[in-house]
Amino acid sequence: MAESCVKGFVRFAVKVIVVHTVTYFVFGMIMSNVFDYGSVFQREIIRDFMRPMGSTSVLLGPLLQPVRGLLYAIGLWPIRGVILERRHGWLIVWGIFVLFGILGTPAASPSSMEGVIYSRLPLWYHLMGLPEILLQTLAFSFLLVWWDRRPRQPRQAAHRPGLGADLLKAFMIGCFAYMGYAVGSLLTAFLAKVEVDMEAAAADWKTQIMFVVALVVNVLLVLVVSQWRTTGKIALWQVFALFWVVDALVPLAYQWLFTSPMSVPFAALIGLFPALVITGAMALAYKRDAPSADVEGGPS
Repeated sequence: MAESCVKGFVRFAVKVIVVHTVTYFVFGMIMSNVFDYGSVFQREIIRDFMRPMGSTSVLLGPLLQPVRGLLYAIGLWPIRGVILERRHGWLIVWGIFVLFGILGTPAASPSSMEGVIYSRLPLWYHLMGLPEILLQTLAFSFLLVWWDRRPRQPRQAAHRPGLGADLLKAFMIGCFAYMGYAVGSLLTAFLAKVEVDMEAAAADWKTQIMFVVALVVNVLLVLVVSQWRTTGKIALWQVFALFWVVDALVPLAYQWLFTSPMSVPFAALIGLFPALVITGAMALAYKRDAPSADVEGGPS
């Protein structure tokens, strides 16, 4: 009984971590460009409260979101049954975020009642932050409850999910791989002893498009490889090798065509981390339809 409860929590926690990290990353990228956070954080009073967009802490923020997702999972686990039983359970989750995590926080946080009353932050700054956190928590609540309600089908009788579900899963994996690119790029810059201007890099549209191209390639490739994986046509080590080659070739080819050439060893290092992320995610997200041994040539 205890073992079953632990396994249930682990499955739930993985879903919470994945959905939170992906929605946080997506809405953060969109809203930071729409509202130009880089220049906003440089304004008087705001710069005393927020770190610059180019600081190391801000860059590491998205990479630490799985820890935050785990805290959410711990908090939501005791009321998971209530959420799933109600027809609009996602609205309960979102209501908790809005009432306790956004508007009614105990601390004087931005966009909260206490923040408006007690902080020196201007009212426009409190209002500016609402679209991102309201939309991100709404998307998180809806996607989490939708995913957690999906029945676990026996492998022998499992039916293929629709294209929309496959595309959503592939997009989530691609977003995690996007963060792997960030880690690989920083490590490459460190080894090359190159000082990185984070704000300038964020404003460089050619660099951003390279990562967007990599995201699209990874999402499409995950859709294809997932079919091979569930039917036992490809081993896990082969998945890793394939994505490592692809995720190294994409920045290598892009920079050769549009910016400045990159060395092959650095391209291989940059591609290593997204390949590891995708391989781990696919091992968790895509199970083989048959319980037989993995394809010949490597362990699963």
